[in-house]
Amino acid sequence: MFLIFFFAPLTVAAAQNALPNDFTRCQQRDNKINECLKRAVPDALRRMKDGIPQLSVPPLEPLLVSGMNIESGAGPVLITQIYKAIKIHGLTDSILTSYKADLKHYRLRTDSITPKMEFIADYVMKGRILVLPIQGKGVANITMVNLVVKHDLIGEPVVRDGQTYMHIKDYRVKFVPDKVHLHFSNLFNGDKRLGDQMNIFLNENSDLVFNELKESYEKSLSSVFQDVTNKIFDKVPMNKIFPEEQ
Repeated sequence: MFLIFFFAPLTVAAAQNALPNDFTRCQQRDNKINECLKRAVPDALRRMKDGIPQLSVPPLEPLLVSGMNIESGAGPVLITQIYKAIKIHGLTDSILTSYKADLKHYRLRTDSITPKMEFIADYVMKGRILVLPIQGKGVANITMVNLVVKHDLIGEPVVRDGQTYMHIKDYRVKFVPDKVHLHFSNLFNGDKRLGDQMNIFLNENSDLVFNELKESYEKSLSSVFQDVTNKIFDKVPMNKIFPEEQ
């Protein structure tokens, strides 16, 4: 959700309003702002595990998502998935590998690596993988190991009451995991033999399965990240998210 990222500027905004004074602030006119954010964000993420209620920042460990629909309409994997009561674990362990803030054009880009991100949810699924039918209703666990996340936030200025806010109009995310582990409980109406065989098959072909579905995962989670980001960006003026001076 990750995350992330979108929480970098969020961290500074929250620090200006409610977080402890020892949170690192990165000035927008600092010619080393990218290096500052690269250091500051992972530390801030760990501090924000329980969220910041006064700023509508949800807990990050786990990050809760009410639901999402995933569809693959072509290729060897043809599946419809409905997820509810989603819990995303591991975002606060993310490490930033790069950060590029182009504030003049309201653009933020960052790459990060998350050692282990777990996506746990109630699911309903139906479709086929290669020539095999698959259907079930239960609990899904999708674990991505050494997950590289590429975030691209495209903003626009919104002026209210003489203050400029940076509204995120588009949020793009790409997932590049080193390994994906999949497990779906209660496949085939609880038939343990068929369910176990299908879970083995899924993990033997996890690269194929995930690559066919990841665009839908990326679009769905991008929407979640954008919504959370704008809860902050639409409330806090840009000059407090990125202070012009101390």
